Amino acid sequence: MRNITNPNFIYIITFIVPFLVYSLEWSTIYPALTVQLFTFYFATFLVALAIGIVVSKLFKFKYKPIPVFPYNVPVIILLYIFYALDCAYMGFVPLFAFSSGEASYEAASFGIPTFHVLLITFTLFYALFLFHQFISTQKWSIFLLYISTILLFLFLLQRSNIMYIIIGSVFIYIISLNRISFKKVLALLAFTLSAIYFFGYLGNLRSANGDSTFIPRNSGVTEEFLESWVPNEFYWGYLYIGSPVANLQNNINMETNVNPNLGEFIIFEMTPDFLSKKVVNALSLTRREFYRINPFLNVGTIYARAFSYLSWFGMVMMFGYLIVLMNLYYIIIRKSYMFGATGLAMMFTMISFANFDNSIWFSAFSFPLFYPFLFSIVRGLKIKYKAELQQKTSLSPINTNLAT
Repeated sequence: MRNITNPNFIYIITFIVPFLVYSLEWSTIYPALTVQLFTFYFATFLVALAIGIVVSKLFKFKYKPIPVFPYNVPVIILLYIFYALDCAYMGFVPLFAFSSGEASYEAASFGIPTFHVLLITFTLFYALFLFHQFISTQKWSIFLLYISTILLFLFLLQRSNIMYIIIGSVFIYIISLNRISFKKVLALLAFTLSAIYFFGYLGNLRSANGDSTFIPRNSGVTEEFLESWVPNEFYWGYLYIGSPVANLQNNINMETNVNPNLGEFIIFEMTPDFLSKKVVNALSLTRREFYRINPFLNVGTIYARAFSYLSWFGMVMMFGYLIVLMNLYYIIIRKSYMFGATGLAMMFTMISFANFDNSIWFSAFSFPLFYPFLFSIVRGLKIKYKAELQQKTSLSPINTNLAT
């Protein structure tokens, strides 16, 4: 099977997965999916396929191994120092405090304001940059540094960021392959199942004090599942992958009289939250909610709130916006030697996370895309400066001779 490095094909593949998971029917609270929703998704797949074919022919990406970045260790040391300051500011380390019941914890409000967001987004970028170095050089010292970035999010009990790194790493691995053999597909499947199990284990630890039946029983789990051979930890994967589509369908069913608001749609759905925050605060705006199948299942794909603002037209606009952004980013970042694969993996991960929520609006997943772009420019300017300096140095003896 050929390698897949096209964002349009990634959209199709990742947005099909929730429907496959949905078909397991492990929960009784998921609504039946309608023909209208299937039609919308099928239409987006056709458009993405057509654009993907054109992009593949006109803008090819060629994977290139990269050397080890000489400052990896100092960067990791600085990250640990900065996270220590972050925890000191809050007065506790989430993993230790929460597991012992000493402190309540909300990831969204943790850490030093603004600084914490920059720290999180840079760590996500650097983790994948380290993994690209490891894939390129096969040096296990780099892999240990990569693992150290995951440990940071384990201390913070931020499962979504751990999954971001894992998913992004899988994409880097896939990007690095010329062809994907059946054996490698099986290995990736085994790795994915292991990651889902680990995700479920952390979920039970954080949300249910280790009780593996608490979340399933509070989200309409079927008795057939509880009595089956499948470990309860896998229910978390089913819940988080399938529930966003369930919420989207539920919102479509319940939101019968949509009050259109294009202005707020642009602010809340098309603009990253770190940019829109000042406008929102100045105008005292509140982001619209959507109808959920369960109070604690609070994500509805990139399309749920778009429907709440502009009905089906909002979903169409959201798809168009996503398809334009991801193709423009692909066309630009694919040229970067040092950060191209990292940037593509991050974009593919953002597309994957659009199955859960609006990953364009959510800065933690959209802002990291800025780092490969920025550092590619910095590296390009540095190379240009060195070339000009070398040229001046090589010409200086000739100028001296001419002067004399």
